[in-house]
Parts: sequence; C-alpha cells; structure tokens
Amino acid sequence: MTEITHDEWFPRLAARAQGGPSDLSAILALASAGGDLVDFSGGFPDPSLYDTALLGETASKAIASKPGVALQYAPNYGIASLREVLRGEVARTQGVTPAADGLIVTSGGVDAITLVSKSMLDHGDAVLVEAPSYLGAFSVFRSHDGACFSMRNDEDGLIPASIEEAYEQARAAGHPPKVVYVIPDFQNPSGLRLSLERRGEIIEIARRLGLLVLEDVAYRDLAFDGSSIESLYALGPDVTVQMGTFSKTFTPGTRMGWACGPATVIDAMAQAKTNTDQCAGALGQTILESYIAEGHYAASLPILRSAYAARCAGLMDALAEGLGDRASWTHPGGGFFTWLEIPGVDSTQLAAAAAEEGVAFVPGGPFFADSRPNANIRLSFSRTTVDRMGEGVARLRRSIERVEG
Repeated sequence: MTEITHDEWFPRLAARAQGGPSDLSAILALASAGGDLVDFSGGFPDPSLYDTALLGETASKAIASKPGVALQYAPNYGIASLREVLRGEVARTQGVTPAADGLIVTSGGVDAITLVSKSMLDHGDAVLVEAPSYLGAFSVFRSHDGACFSMRNDEDGLIPASIEEAYEQARAAGHPPKVVYVIPDFQNPSGLRLSLERRGEIIEIARRLGLLVLEDVAYRDLAFDGSSIESLYALGPDVTVQMGTFSKTFTPGTRMGWACGPATVIDAMAQAKTNTDQCAGALGQTILESYIAEGHYAASLPILRSAYAARCAGLMDALAEGLGDRASWTHPGGGFFTWLEIPGVDSTQLAAAAAEEGVAFVPGGPFFADSRPNANIRLSFSRTTVDRMGEGVARLRRSIERVEG
C-alpha cells in the first residue's frame, strides 16, 4: 500500500495550521544557528547570567523537601503557596493585591495570552493591538479566531485616542471588539515605555468601551535604573488582566508565568487551563516559590539590569558610530530591544542579505498585524556581548549597502 505523503496530509490540516512555520518559529531557528553569527534576533535572556549552582541547589531542595508537591500534578490555578507568594510580590511592587481567586500560574507568557484568547474570543471578535507589537501574540489571537485591528503608536508609544479609532474600525467591519493588548514597559519590539498619563487614559477608555485590557509586563522588572511606573493593572484592576513571565528574569526553561485580573476572567482561564495542559509544571512552580521566598529573585534583578544596560549602551554606541548617518533608532531604558528605521530599505530583503553577512535580526513586517513591508528592524541586545556589537553593526552596514546596490 502506498504511504500518504506530506502533500496529501497538508490539505487535511486545520486551516489555522496551514500557514507553514510561524514568524516566531523562524526566529527561534535563527537564534540557535550558532557559529560566527552576530545574533540580534531572539528576545532570549543570556544563560551566562544564570546562577546555575544556586538553581541546582534550589531544585534539589524542592524535590527533597516537597516530593509529593514538586513531582505531582498541580491545581489548574497553580500551587496555592506559590500563588500567595506571587500575590505578595504584586502587592509589594505594584501597590495592589490580587484577590485570592484573581491570580493564576501559567506556563510562561504565551500560555497566558492563549488562556485569555480561549476565555474571551468568539469567532471574529476583535483584538486591538499596537503597531508594532509582539508578533507571537498575533499568532495566538488568530489561532483562536480573533481578528487583529491596529492602533497607532508614536515616539512615546501607544496613542490612547487610537484605541477608539481601532474600536470603531473593528465594529464597522463586523468584528465586535473584546480585548486591547498593550505592552507598556520597554515594549517588544520598540523598547518604549508608556507614560503614567497615557496609562490612565487607556484605563478610562477601556472602562467606557467595555474592553478588557491585556497588559503584558514581560520586561517590567528590567528597567535599567530600577524605576517603575504604575501598572495598568494597578490603575484599573477591574478591567485589566496583567500577564507576566519569568522567562526573561528567571529561566525560560521552567516555563513559569502568571496572570492576575478580575476573578470571573481568571476563573475562565483556569477552566481553559484544565483543557489545555492541565497545569503549569509543579517542579518549576516549587523551584520558583523557593527562589522568590528566599530573596534570590529580588537579589538577581540588579545584576540582570546592570548587564543588559551595559549591552544596550554598547549597542547604542555601535549604532551611533556605524549607522548614525543612515538610520534612526529608539533608546530604551530597559528590556531587550531597540527598533530601527532605515529609510529606503525593505527590511525583509535586508534580512536575507544580512544572513549572508553573518548578522541576524528580525525584519519589521511581522510586528504589524497586516505584516506590512517596511524599513524597520528589531535588534535584541540581550545575548550579544559588548565586544561583538561593533562587528554586528558593521555587518549590518555592509548588508544595507548590498541591498542598495
């Protein structure tokens, strides 16, 4: 009997699975290429900054002291003691305490976006997104039959008035608006941080329009100077689900995150969690609980901030020297990214030329809901050492010259 081929299987896939490798998958593959590549692509933490001895000791203690918890299934909401620790952390750092039933432990940040999508989106419902914004979120919203409508950003980030513009565009197109997705702190990909004034306007508009604000705080703890601005969740806990991840500040390998918000929405997310992966991994939860409770997490943040601040400064200097006459870019005060505009260059073509020159980055198109061709690129400085920044920018310069002919 003849075997069924890939070409025969492909049309049988669900429509949502027929697009081929996602933009995020391509980034992950590029970031693992290794060799002499100067890698400005993925938003990954630098593993050299992990205290592996401490992590190993913490993991061993977690298993030895709580084997029946660490090695067993966990509740769909998460292990109760970790949830209490996380509620305390939110209260300490943001000045608002989630309700006991208002916080869930998730398997990283994308899992939280998935659970909100499962809980909030019916077929054709609209999600209002920044332009640009995190490309992985677009994929999740669309895989749950959501329609993405773009808001407008300027040099200071999301323009609050554009929420209403996108809201009306979605309604006119027959897509009921449900969620507005915002990354207020050191945004991916722009690196920008929203002002307190704009945050307040976003909450006021969300209340008036009946929208759920999905606040992604993946980079909130990575302000280079340790400062913070009142979160959207603190300003509007009645209309905000805040989702965070420990993938940037702890380890991505443990797949740990959280979401807090209105109890009704969090309960729906917990039920969706049961039907997705049942629970976040108990071993990772137990390790994280000890790591936070024993003060290691708070102690690690100044080290991470200092390291990433130095790399950002190194990249800013390299860009000024190597591309000061050819491009403009954001000057982030935290996080992992800067966002470049290179006038007259198609960033997708530039990415192909750059790969041949031995430098990797993410072209700007996928960061827009309509994947528009543009002259923007995202550079990540999180895993590239300062001594490699100049060479990476020099290779980028040569790539631009090749594309321009």
